[in-house]
This record gives sequence, C-alpha cells and structure tokens, in this order.
Amino acid sequence: MALTQRETNTTARPEDPSRAAEIQQDLANALEYYRAGRYGEAHRLYADVLAAQPDHFLCLHHLGLIAHQRGDHESAARLVARAVAAKPDYVEALSNLGAIFRALRRPDDSIAATRRAIDLDPNCAQAYSNLGNAFEDQGLLGDALDAYRRAAALNPRFVEAHANAANVLRKLNRPQEAVAVCEAIISQRPDAPEPYFNLGNVLRELCRPGPAIEAYRRAIALRPDFAEVYVNLGNALQDEEYEEASAAYREAIALRPAMAEAHANLGAALENLGRLGEAIDCFAAAVKLDPEMLPIRVWLQHKRRLVCDWDGIKNEEAELSALIAQNCEGVHPFAVLSMATTAADQLQICRSHAAAVSTRLEHFTPAREVYEGGRKLRIGYLSSDFCRHATALLMAELFERHDKTRFEIIAYSHGPDDFSALGARLRAAFDEFVDVRALSDDAAAARIHADRIDVLIELKGYTKGARTGISARRPAPVQVNFLGFPGTMGATFIDYIIADPFVLPFDQQEFFSEKIAHLPHCYQPNDTQRVISELTPTRAACGLPEHGFVFCSFNNTYKITPDFFDIWMRLLANIPGSVLWLLDANALVKDNLRKEAARRGLDPDRLVFAPKQASPEHLARHRLADLFLDTSPYNAHTTASDALWAGLPLLTYAGETFAGRVAGSLLRAVGLPELVTDSPAAYEAMALRLASAPGLLQTFRHRLLGNLRRTPLFDIEAYTRHLEAALTQMWETWANGGEPRAFAVAPSPGAPARHTEPRRIERIDYPACPLCESRDIPLVLGADCTAHALYQPSLPPVMNWRECGACGHVFTQGYFGPEAAALIFEKIHPNQTVGHDMERQRPVSGRMVERIARHVPRGRWLDVGFGNCSLLFTAEEWGYQPVGLDLRAANVETLNRLGLEAHCVSIEDLDHAGRYDVISMADVLEHLPFPKRGLAAAYRLLRPRGALFLSMPNMENMVWRLLHSNKVNPYWGEIEHYHNFTRRRLYALLDAHGFEPVEYGVSERYRLCMEVIAIRRE
Repeated sequence: MALTQRETNTTARPEDPSRAAEIQQDLANALEYYRAGRYGEAHRLYADVLAAQPDHFLCLHHLGLIAHQRGDHESAARLVARAVAAKPDYVEALSNLGAIFRALRRPDDSIAATRRAIDLDPNCAQAYSNLGNAFEDQGLLGDALDAYRRAAALNPRFVEAHANAANVLRKLNRPQEAVAVCEAIISQRPDAPEPYFNLGNVLRELCRPGPAIEAYRRAIALRPDFAEVYVNLGNALQDEEYEEASAAYREAIALRPAMAEAHANLGAALENLGRLGEAIDCFAAAVKLDPEMLPIRVWLQHKRRLVCDWDGIKNEEAELSALIAQNCEGVHPFAVLSMATTAADQLQICRSHAAAVSTRLEHFTPAREVYEGGRKLRIGYLSSDFCRHATALLMAELFERHDKTRFEIIAYSHGPDDFSALGARLRAAFDEFVDVRALSDDAAAARIHADRIDVLIELKGYTKGARTGISARRPAPVQVNFLGFPGTMGATFIDYIIADPFVLPFDQQEFFSEKIAHLPHCYQPNDTQRVISELTPTRAACGLPEHGFVFCSFNNTYKITPDFFDIWMRLLANIPGSVLWLLDANALVKDNLRKEAARRGLDPDRLVFAPKQASPEHLARHRLADLFLDTSPYNAHTTASDALWAGLPLLTYAGETFAGRVAGSLLRAVGLPELVTDSPAAYEAMALRLASAPGLLQTFRHRLLGNLRRTPLFDIEAYTRHLEAALTQMWETWANGGEPRAFAVAPSPGAPARHTEPRRIERIDYPACPLCESRDIPLVLGADCTAHALYQPSLPPVMNWRECGACGHVFTQGYFGPEAAALIFEKIHPNQTVGHDMERQRPVSGRMVERIARHVPRGRWLDVGFGNCSLLFTAEEWGYQPVGLDLRAANVETLNRLGLEAHCVSIEDLDHAGRYDVISMADVLEHLPFPKRGLAAAYRLLRPRGALFLSMPNMENMVWRLLHSNKVNPYWGEIEHYHNFTRRRLYALLDAHGFEPVEYGVSERYRLCMEVIAIRRE
C-alpha cells in the first residue's frame, strides 16, 4: 500500500487561511514520519489536522493505513471508507480499502473496492495487485494471475506484482514459468529481495535445494530482517541439515518473536534431531501465539503422546476432535490414527489432505489397452524406505519372490541409500531401481509414466517422508495404497487398498475412497529370512529380574494410551513379581511412564526399558518375555510380526479401524485367534488368565512355534502369488474398460499351501527314565528349537524335558526314530564339516590329546561323531592310528578320500570288539537316545585299560544355572540333544558300565561342558 505522487502533492485547504501554513507543515511532517515507520508521531499529527478538518480525506486515509499496520483492521476500514466518502474518486484509498477488506476476510468487498479503483484509473498497478490478492484468497488463481500480470505490465519494476505472479504460477504447477518471472524481475530490480524469495520457493518445489538455498541467502543479504525468508530457508535445509535449519528458524524468531510458523518449524527441526522436549516446547509456543493453528495443535498432541506426557491429554483430545469435525484443513492424517477417531473421521481428514496435495495438478491420461497375457505386467513400488526400515523388513522377500517371468518389478526411491545390507538386498531384488530423490514431483511422475508402469504401489501414504505429489499426478493407470499407511488415503488418484477380510471387512467400504482388495489370509507380507541372533542376552543384561512374569510391549510409545496403561498397571498389581518391559523410545518417555506408574500406586522399578537394537538382537531378546501386550486404537504392526516370528505370544484387542485390527489379522493368520479379544475388559481378563496359568500360556507358545512354518502368515511364497493375482485383476479391470471395484482373491488352488506340508515327524516318547527305568518322570519345562541350525519344518518345534524323580536324570520327553535322524543329519552345520576352523581348534585339540596320552600313550583311536575332524587329525599327529565314526555320510566320504578309515554307522552297530585303545565321544553321549547302550558299546570296543574320553554339558556348574534362570540356556533347544547330565549322575553311570573316572576338566571347546577321562576296567 505505497503512497502515490498524487497523494504526496495533496495540499490542505483549511477554511481558516491563517492555519494553512501550519497544517501544510503538519501534513508534510506526518508523511515523513509515516514513511519512516514512526506511526505514533504520524498518527498524532494527522489527528491534529483531522481535528481542524474532520473530512480531510488524506488524513483519514493515512490514519486508516496506520490502524491497518497496527492490526486494527476494523478501525482502518472505517477511516478509509470515510476518506472515500469525502473524496469518491480517491483511487489510492479505494485500492487500499480493498487490501484492508482482505485482512478482514471480506473477499467480495475487497474485490468490489479494487474494481472501483480500476474503473477510476485503469492504469493503477497497485489496484490490480490488490485485486489479484483478493482473487488468490478465493482460489481464483487464473484471475489472480491475470491481475498480477496486468499490474506488472503497467509497472515493470513493480516487485510485488511480479513476485505474486510467480507465486501463483507455482501454485498452478507451472514452475518453469514462475522461474522465468522471478529471473525477469531480478534483472530489472537486482536490489529487491522478494524475487529471490519467490525464486527459492519455486526451486525448492522443483527438488533443487542447493539453488533454492542460494536464492534465499541472496534475499537475506539484500534484506537481513526478512523473517519469512529465514523460515523458508529453514524449510529448505530441513531435508538434511537440521542444525542449520534450526539456526535459520531461530533467526526468524529473533526478528519476529510472535511468528508462530517459525516456532512450529523450529519444533519440526528439533524433532528430527531427536530433541523432543525442546520440539514440544516450540510447538506449544506456536499454539500459544496462534491458538487457531489446529494442525500444529494436533501435531503437538501427537508428540506429547510420543513422550507419554498425558497431563490433560483426554480433555485436549476431546476438544481437538470437536474442532477437527468442524474444519480439518491442514490436519495431518497420521497424527489422528492414535486418537479415538472413527473410520468416518479418518476419511474426512484424509480427503481434505489429499485435496490439498492434488488440487490443480495435471494428471497423466494413459491410453487403455486390452490386456494380453503374453506380456509382463510392469509393477512400480514408490517409497522412501528401501533401507533399514520397518516396511522394508517386512517386504524384502516379497520383492525377491515376485514371478519375474510374469512381472517386471521397478522401485522408485525418493529416500536415502543407507548402505546397509538390507538396502543392498532390496536393490538387488528389483529388475530396475530408480532413484528419484533429485527429481521434482512432476519429473518423477513423468519418469514413471514414461516407463509405462501398469500398476503403481504407493508404499508411504501419509507417513514420514511421503511424496504423495508423485502419485497425485496419476502417472500409472492403476494406483494402489499398500502397507505403509494403515487407513484410507481419501484420494481420487488411488484406486485400491490391499487388505484382508479381518483388518478391513467389505462393510467398511463407505469409509474408504479406494476399493478394497482382499488377500485370502493377511494383508501383511513377512520376510522369513529375518535373522534372530543365536545369542540371547541374560535377564540381568536386559535389566529384568531373575524371576517373575515379563509382560512386554515394544510398540512405539505414541501408541500407548492412558486407558491401556491403566490395564497394564492392574495386571502388575495382580501378578506379584511381574514387570512390564517397554521400548526406550526417546529421552522423555522413561521418566513420564515411571511417573504414571507411581500415580497408579505401582513401584516405578517394575517398568523396564529396552534400548533400541539392531533387528537380530532385538528379536533374540523377545525370548526373555512371557507375553506381548498390544495397544489400541493403534495396534502393533511390524512389532507384532517381530514378536510372533520370535515365538512370543501376543494378546490384542481388535478395534474398529484398520490401524486397530492389524495384530488381530496376524494372530488369525498364524492360528491363534483365541488371543484376539473384542473389548478392553476381555483383553484384561485374558492377560490375567495367561499370566496366572503358565500351562495355558505354554500351550499357546508351543502352538505358535509349531505354526510358524505351517500357517499362512509366514508363507511368503503363497502370499506373493496372492498379491500378484490381486494386481493382475486390478490391471485387467482397467485395461478392459472397467472402473475399480472391490474384490477378494481366492486362496491359490495349485500346490498345497505350506501349512499342509510336510508330514509331521513326532518324537517317540520315553515310557520311563532311560537310565534307571523309573516311571516317575514329570515334565519340567519346554523350549523352542525352531532357531536351531538343524531344525526342519517337519520336526516338532518344541522340546519338552522330564526329570526323573528316582535318579534325578533330566531328559527329553522323547527321541527321534531312524527317519527323523536321517532328516536331521542330512543337513550339516558348517562347523561340523571336515576341516572347518581346524587350525584355530588345533591347539585346543592338542591339549585334549595330551591329557589322554598321559593314560594311554599310543594305539588305535576311534573318534565318534568326528565332525570337523580336528581332534582325530590331532590324535594322528600325536602318533595314534585314527578311525572315524559319524552318521554324516558326506563327512565319512571326505575322510575316506583322505586315506583314513571311517565308518557311517552308530557306535552300537560297529563290530570291532576290543580293537581300540582310545574312544572319544565329545558332545556325543547326550545325543544318543539311550546312553547306556552307547556306554555298553564303548566298553565292548575298548581293550582292557583303554581310555574313554567324554565331553558334555554339566548341569551342576554355576554358569548353567545362571543361563537357565535367565531363560537363555541354549542346550534346552538343541534339537538332537536328549540328555543333560550332572557330573555326579555321569560318574554313577560310568561306574555301572565298567568305567573308572580318572580325570575331570572344564572344556575349552564347548561352552558349559565338562570333560571326563575314564578307564575301562579289566
């Protein structure tokens, strides 16, 4: 609202000629004060003049402008309207009145005032610019652009008009024209900061952050107090340089402390730096400055949930829900998933968000073609998460298992390469991997369209790092919402959502803009190659007590609600000695939840927090927990899959929305529907029942372990075929002229699903103790053996152990017959192959041979179960004549090729009576179904005074007991392990079979093991 020359030349004509000179001087001084921004002094002088001449149009106009500058727009409108009434042809006042009406959000009055100004003076550039502002506010971008261009044509050096035109061109998705406008005015007015500001905005949207940052810095150099530029500079730096972004926002705040947007954006930068406490303070400051910033209020509430700051959270959520129902513009869809929103609420919010993303974008219009089965379908996956990310952990094997004879699989990545093993694996899985980070949304969509993608799968939705503007341009004829965002996208540019009958029943279609496509069992893919570390930490290492029930919930903390925390605390109160194991997600959550526990009368130390770890180690520590407690209204998703894959039972409450039904879908697909409850009360009751009945919980754990390899949840091969069938049907519908429609994929009719194969091989039960034949043999514990290197899906997943009441011997419930033994031994672990790691083990074997040589210095040495042959080769080096015995045919063949004697039979079947001077049975006796038969055979094969060397775990040592108390003893899950001995029980057994123990030692080769040398009596 600049003053014109006509205004500055206006003179006063007072009725009292004696005051003319005085008033003229007051007007001149007031004008100088106004131009200098000294509005108080200008206001005083204008008021003095107005007191003498109440209808002085110039004074009225300028007093109105001062009121406008001060934010008193109502007074401004009254004063400027009086000026126009006093001088109806006052063009400048009419033009500025239009700007004031705009501030008052009276767009029709704004347009009417500026049009009157233009009618009076068609060459008034400022009036055209103000008219453009009014049109822009109403979304009439084409009219606004015409007005700005007219203003710029009337005054080629009118910076504001050019800048506004560039901004509208940016909004109209005409970025190249916007750049040209900015560069044109820069050439005319290189001293003006505004064109550089607008140029930076356009370049940033073109994904050219470097030039954008340079443009912003040029604007700041020209106008160091340009607060808006600092904010947008921070936005450009937010992509990677969070510290520099924070510094830019702080500069903006220093210039304009009341600028709410700068506080909010500083909060976002600090959040990305992991400084959540400071971030929350910044969001709160923004809301205090502008309480009507509903999107920031919602985001603040989401961040408070993340740190479990629940003071007043329920009332706040109720207020926000009411405000969102009235106007959800700008509210981020992800933030409301963990609120008590309905599917209808989520649809409303997502529709608003999608409309903001896609308005005025030009869509590609692919030509239809009749689908011919002969060519491959081209499937594009769009995401920023082709790296170490929860989504990638689920999907890696899906990408690998796509049928490359029928599909071409292309990744479009707008995220970083983290150079991880998972990232490399993902890249290798695709036929083509396209990095679109440096491309604008327009250019990325054009690339996808040029690649003739048939079906584009949007994996991000509205989650962090999404670039929804790419799919909003409709680069592919069929576009699908899948996995990343657990809900509708509310977008006209997305045709389908991948779901299943439980997570999203067809009766929910009205709340989804996409058509629902059901996979047969569960919508979530699962990578069956996820590694679980063999090393399980001790309870003490994880901060858990040695004894007591361990509830756990490794969900992200924003999913925890006060209501469910109430349930958890009641469970701890009802189960003495129990603890709740949670994820240490951020710096604030631990103190906040400990405080909440204390408020509920619980010892805060009964909450244990697990630091973040790499996936293999994180999965391994699940073995220490007893029951995973799910959250609602936002369930565990990948975390539920993790728990189940690690063999940990999970209890969930199935809510009403997609995000609240995922864990239920997983449990049903893994054959545990009983752990899906239908109310919070049923959830609490079932959790209490499971924690109070170890046998029942053990039953569920055993069933889970048995189902992992036989149920649909982890049958990635069948899952991939089902997903491909869904994508093919979507494409065929489009290619043949149909509109998207809901459908369900039938289970594959081909080869039997994996859960029906192979035939189960059970153990043969021991009717009595295999050592003393007592029938007092109660079960004492069960252990998961699916992680063992020799496990095969046809074998039982759980090993149950008995303890003899008569002799104290501990042994498995049963043993494997010849068929199972053949299956086990067909798979050779690398450390059991001839020559493996032999040189490193040679010194250890040498010390073993040296000890035996003190009792029997020479002769023929039979090594039973020789494995890598380190001990046998070392015995030969010592001068013994080596003979090998092993059930692994490949090992025996290798030894024979080396010119050594070896036999592929059991020790009981070897017919070499009295032939051997030494028999070594390292890590063997405990693997024999009937140890007494093995010792009887050894006695028969040895000459009198021959030496028997045994190595096996010793249940009496303290390390064994500590590992057992922490539930991490590996020997309980060793699949070919039938017996666990104490030293005392072993010595009694040796004595009963004609052997005299003469030397005891601690094994260097096998952990927890004892080594015993016994001499055969005469």
